[in-house]
Amino acid sequence: MREATLPPAALPALRATGRAVLPVAVGAVALLLLVLVLYPSVVLVLNAVTADGRVTLQLLARVAADSGAHRALVNSLVVSGSATAGGTVLGTVFAWLVTRTDLPGRGRWDTALLLPYMIPPFIGAIAWVYLLGPVGYLNQAWRALTGAQEPLLVIYGPAGVVAVLTLYGYPIAYATMRGVLERMHPALEEAARIAGAGPARVLREVTLPLMLPGVLAAAVLLFMSSLANFGIPAVIGFPARYVVLPTKIYDTILNFDLPHNLQVAAALSLWLVAIAAVLLWSQRRLLRRATFAVVTGQAGAPTRLTLGRWRWPAVMGLGAFVLVSVLLPLAAILLTALTRAYGLAPAPEHLTLGHLRTALLGIPKVQRALVNSVGLAAGSATLVVALGLVLGYLVERVRVRGAPLLELLVTIPYAVPGTVVALAMILAWLRPVPLVGLHLYNTIWILLVAYVARFLVFGFRTVMAGLAQVHPSLEEAARISGATAREAFQEVVLPILRPSLAAGWVLVFIPAVAELTLSVLLYSAGHETLGVVVFGLHEEGKIALSAAVAALVTLLLVALHLGVRAVAVREVLP
Repeated sequence: MREATLPPAALPALRATGRAVLPVAVGAVALLLLVLVLYPSVVLVLNAVTADGRVTLQLLARVAADSGAHRALVNSLVVSGSATAGGTVLGTVFAWLVTRTDLPGRGRWDTALLLPYMIPPFIGAIAWVYLLGPVGYLNQAWRALTGAQEPLLVIYGPAGVVAVLTLYGYPIAYATMRGVLERMHPALEEAARIAGAGPARVLREVTLPLMLPGVLAAAVLLFMSSLANFGIPAVIGFPARYVVLPTKIYDTILNFDLPHNLQVAAALSLWLVAIAAVLLWSQRRLLRRATFAVVTGQAGAPTRLTLGRWRWPAVMGLGAFVLVSVLLPLAAILLTALTRAYGLAPAPEHLTLGHLRTALLGIPKVQRALVNSVGLAAGSATLVVALGLVLGYLVERVRVRGAPLLELLVTIPYAVPGTVVALAMILAWLRPVPLVGLHLYNTIWILLVAYVARFLVFGFRTVMAGLAQVHPSLEEAARISGATAREAFQEVVLPILRPSLAAGWVLVFIPAVAELTLSVLLYSAGHETLGVVVFGLHEEGKIALSAAVAALVTLLLVALHLGVRAVAVREVLP
């Protein structure tokens, strides 16, 4: 057929089309990346190596000699490494159970196991304070049952940080390993079974070696996420004076008595940038190896391992885990929001809707934060999708020179911790924008710029994945039929890309609604966000009110996520 002969000719034609609009598109992309990534990054580095207007390594040496910085670095590596080990094991085991065994209700378990990913980590940490704080519900139950005066456990400190990082990080490993296992060709496992190998030997000698690159890639992703996390160490580590690098940088930025505090924080940030660069490089190599380890395309449905007598113990184990990791924290948030005062037993006479009413109607800051957060999330998601579309088309279709550099620049703001991105934005936009004199600092626009930079990779990656499914011959066929380049793009490419664009929009909107790490350093009076309000109320000791706002935010995010998931399933299975 003629269509079969089109692909070789299609690419040059499309690239010629691309070249026609290339100067404008490349100029816009260059300006965009200059504002979002390059300028803030350069300013961050310059601030780390300059003092009193001259280039010097004095700040780097000062940070290198700081015992507090050493302790924060060691703490970061310890809690991130421990949470990575625990989260990777949990995520891998759960993914194997859901995808490779005859576990009853696999679809429901899949949804339940991903629920912690829908809850902002700092809200999860606050929930665990309600459970295992000195007067938390579990400690109250322990005292009531045993008559003990001391609490059973107190969540504050390194063990608590590791536990909560693990509970809210394992979905990263689970989602990664589920994808790896679903794409893994079952032929090798089936051949081993035909050759007489038992289930345990197939798992040990075939499945696990095939999974290993994916497991390592998931571990790297999880380590990066744990290392960058600010909310959990801030809520659980600060009360025990346990400091990690992101909270150390945050503390340094806000220490206005420290000479050159922003420059010291910039020098400290370079440690995290260096670690992130090594991890990003490792992740790329591991993902490349993981791609060789699986076979995609015509794989049939794998033969599921029969759990036999372990079937119901596995169900009960998963149920207990979901109870502890999801239901108990959600219940703790709701009970605290409905109880007159934190520490009271949740008896009927102590329950009230007053905190929820006050949070919704009685605090202007909360109403303002709701409007700001939803507006920022919608605005940044729309901009990210639009910019991701331009970037993705230039890289995937036009194949502009320097495409790998473009991909790297898009990835950097998400690969480095949010605290570093926020500091770079402060240093870059503290003064009016050169040439135009525009003020970004102390306005809501700096939050929008930071959100777009941080989440741009989501829009870019989803567009790239969508474009990979649109063969260039479709556009070429439209052009041969007389359509202009714009009409071919608008009538052929965009309709096919619509699900990917919608997915990218949701991927940005949901985390942006309750974003904390960037917002807590960049917000200004009148421009609070929901994450800042919840964190601020908790730090001020207004526990019930913070729980009320956290409950509303959590319900909003879970409903959004489940709604989107239901729509996606309905589109796939009409």
